[in-house]
Amino acid sequence: MDEKKRRIRQVFVVVGGIGLLFAVGCGSSMKMTAQTSGEKIFQADKAFSDAKDGNASKNAPDDLAVAQRKLAAAKDAFAKENYDEAARLAEQTVVDADYALARAKTRKNMDIAEGIKKETNALRQEIERTTK
Repeated sequence: MDEKKRRIRQVFVVVGGIGLLFAVGCGSSMKMTAQTSGEKIFQADKAFSDAKDGNASKNAPDDLAVAQRKLAAAKDAFAKENYDEAARLAEQTVVDADYALARAKTRKNMDIAEGIKKETNALRQEIERTTK
């Protein structure tokens, strides 16, 4: 019986050791480095520029402002060597900038559709007037 208890204890020690190694390994690999964080900020900067170039400042200014604030905060966190926070904010900036760009394109397309609708109605009225 003592042999069985000793074996169970050994299994627990081995499993616990493996779990500890796994936890330590995952924790350190998830830590952001300056390079990785910098790359994420670069991507966020590009997404913000793309949104701005896509007329988001005209058609979705509030959404673009949110992205701009997060980008500034990401750069500030990077300067303070808080790379995890910088990377997180940069990722959020990409999402917010993409959203602003999508909203801008949607608004532009809706304006185009409204213009087409007005032209169609004008043509319809012209046809009705000429056929009477």
